[in-house]
Amino acid sequence: MKKLLLLTASAGLLLSGCSRDYTPAAGASGEEIFKGACMECHEAIEGKDNIFYELASDKRNADFFAQKISSGSLIMPKFPNITGDGLKAVSQYALDHSVEK
Repeated sequence: MKKLLLLTASAGLLLSGCSRDYTPAAGASGEEIFKGACMECHEAIEGKDNIFYELASDKRNADFFAQKISSGSLIMPKFPNITGDGLKAVSQYALDHSVEK
């Protein structure tokens, strides 16, 4: 059990430093960026058409999504090539397709 925990923690630390190479096309919409960068891991919640996230109210804002996309987290890679208007667009798209827990 301790070995599994150590292996899982080590993998998490290694992956947290990883980033994704995805670069959106100039002028891409939030939906296009989301489909290209996010849908590989984030699918609609079962029974909730076109809703991808259930978040606490304090995290349900575009800045939260922008920070996660730019910096990543323990299990989510960062996307350093999504910046500026593209970052704003995909953050708003993710927010528009989320609900409060």
